[in-house]
Amino acid sequence: MTDQVQIPLDGMIPSVEDILHDQGMPRNAVISDKIKFLVDKSLGLFSSDARPLCITREVSRNDFDEIFRGEGHNEKEAPLKTIYPQADRLVLFVKNDFALGSMLDTVASLAVENSIGYLENLLAGELAGKGRAADGSVVLNYSPGYCGWHISAQKKVFLYLHPERIGISLNDSSLMTPLKSATGVLVHGTKAIHSFDNGFSFCRTCKEQTCLERRDRLSYVG
Repeated sequence: MTDQVQIPLDGMIPSVEDILHDQGMPRNAVISDKIKFLVDKSLGLFSSDARPLCITREVSRNDFDEIFRGEGHNEKEAPLKTIYPQADRLVLFVKNDFALGSMLDTVASLAVENSIGYLENLLAGELAGKGRAADGSVVLNYSPGYCGWHISAQKKVFLYLHPERIGISLNDSSLMTPLKSATGVLVHGTKAIHSFDNGFSFCRTCKEQTCLERRDRLSYVG
């Protein structure tokens, strides 16, 4: 993947149904004109003001050992600990975004997920085009702060990628500015390496439980 990626907005913008579902409304629910106005306004603001940029860089397993270790606060049973040593390729990424207001916050959050999916598909397509991967291999992202990988690892991701080039900064608590930015690693390998049960101790306190949904959207190579 190229060092700096411009992510097209049409690949990021979430559907109205996904926005309302994330706000707690049942799918296919009848919505009021007021709510529809808020959704349309939020989508309009996001489309006019968002400037999504991303930095990517392939990383060796040895270098990622240190990045994954972070400051030594990872859970002992973090799934990525056993996944990345089996990967064929690892690509670090960091991308910027923003949010304003409750509905716009939802739009931006879903757009971040969509943009990471775009990066997964982009890497899968590049690997297939260059003949660097077997048919049926997959790409999936993992991010600091989730699934036992401590958020403090972002400090070493920043040292490796230098995202200040696209206007992203990190504070002492490992939180990024702009708020809706994202970091992580794209893991390319067989589908089997991403198979794990979400029965870890930290799963009980996870409010999102998106790991199963993420595995459902694996980006296949070939």
